[in-house]
Amino acid sequence: MNTTCSPRNCTPATSGVTESLRKPLYNINGNAEAYDIRVELPGVPKSSVKLDLEEDILSIRGERSTTVPEGMKTLHRELSPLNYLLRLRLNAPVNEEQMVAQFEDGVLSLRLPLKEVAKPRQIPVL
Repeated sequence: MNTTCSPRNCTPATSGVTESLRKPLYNINGNAEAYDIRVELPGVPKSSVKLDLEEDILSIRGERSTTVPEGMKTLHRELSPLNYLLRLRLNAPVNEEQMVAQFEDGVLSLRLPLKEVAKPRQIPVL
């Protein structure tokens, strides 16, 4: 799943979704200072959440597995193993040293501070 972000807007790109690979629900808020991203990963343990930032692509992965306790057999199943994948293209450079990620109750919260961009300045003519 690809999404293009800028401090003013975020537009999801279309991409195929398979039965075992799903795009998680998410919100992105941002301004000239930072992006705040909230991603729902129900049933995914913290140890299965993977974040990668390569160039300007942020990838968020999570794996939900289902296990049957020893000595039991499945009589009915609606919850199945599932892999989540969300890919976001960031249209502004991120300050990687100040990124913060928290995962609680199946919700991933990311704070991605943006790097300060060079400001235009006037050059005096002598």
